[in-house]
Amino acid sequence: MEKEYLKSTTQNYSKSGIDTIRIIYKYKSDLDIEVIKALGGVIDKYTYFPNREEVALVIKASECINGGIELTNLNDTLEIVKGLELELSISLGKLTRVDFSFDTLEKLEENKRKYRLFLECLDLKRRSGGVYETKKPIKEERRTGNLKTATKRQQTTVYNCEDKPRYAKIRLENRVEDIRLNESVEQVIKIELKKYIKELHKLEELVPMVEDFYINYLVEEYRRTIKKEFRTFTEFITWADKEQLILTERILKEVLKASKITTRFQVFVREFRRTRKESLKFTNKTEIKKILLIVKKELKKIT
Repeated sequence: MEKEYLKSTTQNYSKSGIDTIRIIYKYKSDLDIEVIKALGGVIDKYTYFPNREEVALVIKASECINGGIELTNLNDTLEIVKGLELELSISLGKLTRVDFSFDTLEKLEENKRKYRLFLECLDLKRRSGGVYETKKPIKEERRTGNLKTATKRQQTTVYNCEDKPRYAKIRLENRVEDIRLNESVEQVIKIELKKYIKELHKLEELVPMVEDFYINYLVEEYRRTIKKEFRTFTEFITWADKEQLILTERILKEVLKASKITTRFQVFVREFRRTRKESLKFTNKTEIKKILLIVKKELKKIT
């Protein structure tokens, strides 16, 4: 669908909200799982009976409110939950998953380095397993996939939404699972949201450490592959740039220095770009700080 709404928005459009939640209820009466899955707002493929006395409802409130085009705030989400509880005669559910998301009109293909650096900083703070990228099938015109980092309890993903019926082109989603708090659904959402916002505080200060990791990796790769897989330093940088491994100017400067090539940094970049117009698009700590300020401001609007 052509998004008429976008004609009245600016490129700074952004919105945060709750994407999906999972609530486990105890019940006494017989519930038909197929009837439950057919209810508005319930995601049928994830809703299930954990055992004979519990049902896990996975709910996407935005499906009821705006057809899934935009995210929903806490109050709207809770209203949909209350409606489902009345329909099924269940109550006092336990929240075990919540997805907090941030939407923007930025395109992932043009901003991949920035969001990769953002996730790398978050991954470093969480001491998780690293950032990786999913790829779309070759037959698809736009092959830009999603960027992810995950721990056992949290998964943060930068989704490419250009092929989805949404206003957003990028969705930054933080999924929290295995929640064991015994507070009400509303209170648990507020607690988990506060934790996430706190986790983002001063995250940009980890940028130099992420750069160090990329520098060390690229220097080792250069020494391992030069004259074997790559004939020249320029060929190596062409590969590294295509793989989105040169996130910042500092990374390239240090790799250039380690290569013993005598060309000055600015000269190398100018000559490299002369025949590769769309190459070496750097991000930096300032850009990460800016996106963090925007994301935290928008997340606070959820409640």
